[in-house]
Amino acid sequence: MKFARFCLADKIAYGVVEDDQIREVTGTPLSDYRDAGVSHHMESVQLLAPIPRPGKILAMALNYRSHVGSAKEPKRPEPFYKTASSVIGPGDAIVIPEGATRVDAEGELVAVIGKLARNVKEDEALDYVLGFTCGNDVSARDWQREDVQWWRAKSSDTFAPIGPVIATDLEPDALEIVVRLNGDKVQRCDSSEMIFNVSHTIADVSKYVTLEPGDLLFTGTSGTTAQINPGDTVEVEISNIGALRNAVQ
Repeated sequence: MKFARFCLADKIAYGVVEDDQIREVTGTPLSDYRDAGVSHHMESVQLLAPIPRPGKILAMALNYRSHVGSAKEPKRPEPFYKTASSVIGPGDAIVIPEGATRVDAEGELVAVIGKLARNVKEDEALDYVLGFTCGNDVSARDWQREDVQWWRAKSSDTFAPIGPVIATDLEPDALEIVVRLNGDKVQRCDSSEMIFNVSHTIADVSKYVTLEPGDLLFTGTSGTTAQINPGDTVEVEISNIGALRNAVQ
């Protein structure tokens, strides 16, 4: 099942995507929802960020060996926080902040937490996941190197594109992740290459921080990331989920 959040004639709602149609529902996929009895053609709606204001966003640092480089490989999951105000949706513009000289795209699989998770067991961790979406952990590399904290390098406005849908019932350890910049492939990996997979990360994080419905877990990026500049278009595509496209300003 694929859930999407959309806008149509100033109305915002959730729906279930079925081929070229979206079947509107009442409520949200995070709570009780019901079929609203109406469908729309996908071309007639504007897709929005599937989770507009997550309570928490935790993003994994150095979770692919291909991205670790000369740094020390982590011995346990090493998440950092991104702010909810950095979230944008499909088609929204990534805005390069004034003064940032090197900004990169980071294509990532994002887990959407579906129910309260505290001290969960690794073999039960996926029971707490509603589904998965595409994410772009946009990063200002110069600020990331120079600042003591990563608050502006990782959480500047528009630095957390997510979407286009939340796909349920996926096997998160077997998904292809591809990033394209202006149509050219610049990153490619398989989620099986993670140092710490989704289940392990949720189990570890939930020992210390309670995860709540709607929280997002960015699972890390691979290889060498590409610089983005105004005028570019960046696309993060994940198998069985879809493609997240954003222009850069």
